[in-house]
Amino acid sequence: MTSEDKIKSARELCESNSWPELLTFAEKWRAENPADAKASFYEGIALAAMGRFAEAETVYRRALGLDPSDFKIWNNLAGILFEAMNRPMDAVRCMEQAMKVEPLNKLGWSNLASMVGQLGRHEKAMEFANRALTLDPQMVEAHLHKAAAAKALGKMEIVKEVSEMLATIEEEKFRRAR
Repeated sequence: MTSEDKIKSARELCESNSWPELLTFAEKWRAENPADAKASFYEGIALAAMGRFAEAETVYRRALGLDPSDFKIWNNLAGILFEAMNRPMDAVRCMEQAMKVEPLNKLGWSNLASMVGQLGRHEKAMEFANRALTLDPQMVEAHLHKAAAAKALGKMEIVKEVSEMLATIEEEKFRRAR
């Protein structure tokens, strides 16, 4: 089975929320090819989905040791650090590294806007949301992060502007980005 085949199989297990099966699959994959960062990446996904966050962090960091240029690993590590492990500054640093790796990733800028906004850094949240919107002017999540930051700063003209822009975006764009 090629690495691409393994990635396809792992994605199918993710889509069906088959976390224990994904964990077993990824562990076997890693045992067969310890230098393949994707094996550890999918192992981290399974562990995080099963609520085993400390283990997921360890596995994601192992994956980054193998491939520090993988945006998705940085992004997922940031997500668990921020959302599950109450380590927001570590999470922001991971997202900043992710954005150095892939500066044209709109989801990354939106995620970073969300994180810094929740930390009360609203000017930075607007800046990062705007970077996402430069890449995709119809990215609903980035508009929402921008509006939340603007509201917190008392910039109601920006909130109104964002609301008017959101009203022009087709309904299907309102599904959560991945």
